[in-house]
Amino acid sequence: MKTFLKLFILFFIVSNMYAQTWTTYDYNNSNYSLTATYCLTVDASNNIWIGTNRSIVKFNQLNTWTVYDASNSGMPNDRVVDIATTGTNSVWVCTYGSGLLNFNGSMWQQYLPSNCGILSNYTYCVGFDTPGNVWMGILSANAQNAGVMKWSGGNNWTPYNNFFDGYNYKNVEAIAKDNAGNIWCGTSIGVFKFDGTNWTPYTKENTSGGLCGNYVRTIAVDASGNIWFGCEDKDPVTGYPIAGGLSKFTGTSWSNYKPSNSNLTTGYISAIAFRNNEVWVGTGFCGEVSDNKGLFKFDGTNWTNYANNTSTFPGACVFDIVVDKNNNLWVAGPNILTKINFTPSGIEDNYKDIIPTQYSLNAYPNPFNPTTKIEFSIPKQGKYTIKIYNTLGQELSMLVDHELVAGVHSVTFDASGFASGIYICKLNGDNVSLSKKIVLTK
Repeated sequence: MKTFLKLFILFFIVSNMYAQTWTTYDYNNSNYSLTATYCLTVDASNNIWIGTNRSIVKFNQLNTWTVYDASNSGMPNDRVVDIATTGTNSVWVCTYGSGLLNFNGSMWQQYLPSNCGILSNYTYCVGFDTPGNVWMGILSANAQNAGVMKWSGGNNWTPYNNFFDGYNYKNVEAIAKDNAGNIWCGTSIGVFKFDGTNWTPYTKENTSGGLCGNYVRTIAVDASGNIWFGCEDKDPVTGYPIAGGLSKFTGTSWSNYKPSNSNLTTGYISAIAFRNNEVWVGTGFCGEVSDNKGLFKFDGTNWTNYANNTSTFPGACVFDIVVDKNNNLWVAGPNILTKINFTPSGIEDNYKDIIPTQYSLNAYPNPFNPTTKIEFSIPKQGKYTIKIYNTLGQELSMLVDHELVAGVHSVTFDASGFASGIYICKLNGDNVSLSKKIVLTK
């Protein structure tokens, strides 16, 4: 009987180990921080940075919202089109009319045609190469202006105008660096690869349809080095953009996914991100097209659509997707930000012969220096948190914030950055609130 029960519990835990908790933040539950959310990035400290229609918002993992706008910073009151961070947590911001911005944590720098070598106030996208140079795509004002520029510090601005068909003015809307260090630029006339010396064009025509369309609006590189493109095509009669699809390039071969050959029900791809072996795809260009089908997950075989569901993704249009340092997903949609929370590898499941009948919370060792294992028993599945507080009741660290199955679990608390003293560990969840005093001695 015990063996059967043990196998049942193990099966139950494995079948639920990928449980997801979906949380959506909007204007009301984000301390009135979020308006239109256009773009996302994650810094080295796991803060989420959100670009809106008139500000930048930083959201840390302790649920603190910080707004940077024209009233309290060097951030102009302008729409943020793209945002990215470096390994030093330097934040780079593209705006629709106020040039390129940089925030190093204390100071803001604005780059405009009037004060540097940048060629336009309208910046579309930003990325970094292996040496750390900053690359930005710009809305070209005329046929003479470049569509992409490289900044290597100081006054060293390099324009590139190697892609121009006499009509499209070289606008670049997407930039990515592949695993070999090549820079890829998405334009309305195809995608261009720069190897440091030469530019190589890839179009729907010269890839025999491998590239779904010549208007490339998003580019992402997976862990295996495959390059993925979200494309639009052009109506051969009217010349207007129409749905293209999702294309993958291995470096030698192409494959694509669109409504005609997959369960991806739209060809308007607005965002791409990777989590483990999954490809997460955002669709729709809000306000531009009506074919908005929400968020899709592709596991290599099957497509799953999340859209207009209050228990998952409540919208039908996606602007951006990022994966944070805890392997959770964040999705930006019109006026909302959704977090998809997965059970982290930092939580250990200590399997027992029976499911606990009551809640418990303990720490071993205690006193400790500098780490202790927090072990907790939960008799039923639900959403639980483990948080650390000081004796004044101030929250210092969140160790657990997840959907968990019934069982005995543990998580390690590393207090290397804390001072010696007494702290309070709290377990909260459905109908439970337990506290445990823990003592750090250094």
